[in-house]
Amino acid sequence: MRRTTTAGSGRRVAPPLMPGVRRLEQRIVINSGMLPVLGILVSGLHGVAAPAQAVPHVDHVILGISRLDTGMKDFDQLTGVRPVYGGKHPTGTENALVSLGDGTYLEIIAPQAGVAADAGPELAGLLTLKTLTPVGWAVASQNLTELRKQLTNAAFPVSAPDDGSRVTPSSGTLRWQTFDLATSLEGAPFFIVWADRSAHPSSTSPSGCSLERLAVASPDGDVLQRLGRALDLAVEFRVAPKMRLSLTLGCSQGSVAFSSEASHP
Repeated sequence: MRRTTTAGSGRRVAPPLMPGVRRLEQRIVINSGMLPVLGILVSGLHGVAAPAQAVPHVDHVILGISRLDTGMKDFDQLTGVRPVYGGKHPTGTENALVSLGDGTYLEIIAPQAGVAADAGPELAGLLTLKTLTPVGWAVASQNLTELRKQLTNAAFPVSAPDDGSRVTPSSGTLRWQTFDLATSLEGAPFFIVWADRSAHPSSTSPSGCSLERLAVASPDGDVLQRLGRALDLAVEFRVAPKMRLSLTLGCSQGSVAFSSEASHP
């Protein structure tokens, strides 16, 4: 029987996960009374094509913590997989990455060392997280136009796409386009399409874990259920008074669970 570990069990993380996942490479979004939900901060190697998946799927899940070195060490101890350092970002954060296989990866994100506690509400939110805590997720597809059409046809208007790129520690470059739902929904993903010659982090990061379960509880759970059906996403949605993002990884040391409300596993 596989061992199951709940990260941060018994500890209430305050404030909890907030709605409205956004692209952290461009900005961090704050919603009143909730933890900043962090968008994409990715690193990889240039010249390896991103996984060619035309069907929408979970691209990556994001765990936040106050110190990246602590998060990398804790993740290694929990899973037996050592994340690879991704790099620093102009927003004052840095990240580490783990492949989850099949075009999906996990990102650990934290404030850069030396960032002041009064640097802003975005970074201040991360500084409160002493254990690895889910703070966001993204959906990807191979074709930007088709993905946007699929959403609008399902009555989900979308924002204009933004171009993004990043030079990695190995001097490679990742390129992508991202967009959001035009209407903010608590617990909704943001959307990403990778450039053809950009190396997807799932193909360049350490492996050894897979995504067994991703669940979103939200006041907007009924609308998110419709979104999940429209894109045929392997994600569990339910209606709940408060936001909660939970994920379970299957690793060589057993199953490991993470929740944005660790006091309610």
